[in-house]
Amino acid sequence: MSEDKLDLTSMAPSELMKLFPEARLTIRDRIPTNMLLLYTFLNINKTISNIKFSTDEIRESILALVAMIPDELRDDQFIKELNATRKAILMDVRPVFCTVKASVEYCERKGIPAFIEVPQLNCFELYHAVFNLLMRKHMLLQAQPKEIMTGIHATGEESNVPEEE
Repeated sequence: MSEDKLDLTSMAPSELMKLFPEARLTIRDRIPTNMLLLYTFLNINKTISNIKFSTDEIRESILALVAMIPDELRDDQFIKELNATRKAILMDVRPVFCTVKASVEYCERKGIPAFIEVPQLNCFELYHAVFNLLMRKHMLLQAQPKEIMTGIHATGEESNVPEEE
C-alpha cells in the first residue's frame, strides 16, 4: 500500500475544489432558486385551499418559505416586516373549579397569574412580507429568458433536420 494516498473525507470543500477545478458548477448545474420558491408558493396555496389541512401545516409551510430566502436577499425592510408579524396575546390561565373559572380577584389574592402573554406569529403577514421582498427585488414581475431551438447551429449553418409542414 502506498503512503501517498489522499484522505478526501477529511478535506474541506474549498480544498477539494482547488484539487479538482473541473468540478465547479456551471449556471445550468445550480439549483434554480426561482423554481424552488415557485414550488413552495404553490404548496402553500394548495395547503391554504384544502380544508383538511390544519393551521399548523399552513404555518410550517410559510416558515419553510421564509427559511428558504437567502441572507443576500433579506433587506432592512424585510427584517422590519418580520418583526411586525410577532405579536403578544393574553391567554386566560385561571384555574377551573367545578367547570367555573376562578375570578381575577381570587387569582390576585392567591398570587396565581390570571393571564399570561403568549407570543403569536401572524403567518399571513409573514407570507405577505415574503411577497413584498420578492417584489422589491424584482423577482416576481420580470421577463424570464427562454431558450428556443431554431435549428441553426452556433456556426450559422442550417441543420439537416427537415422542417415540419
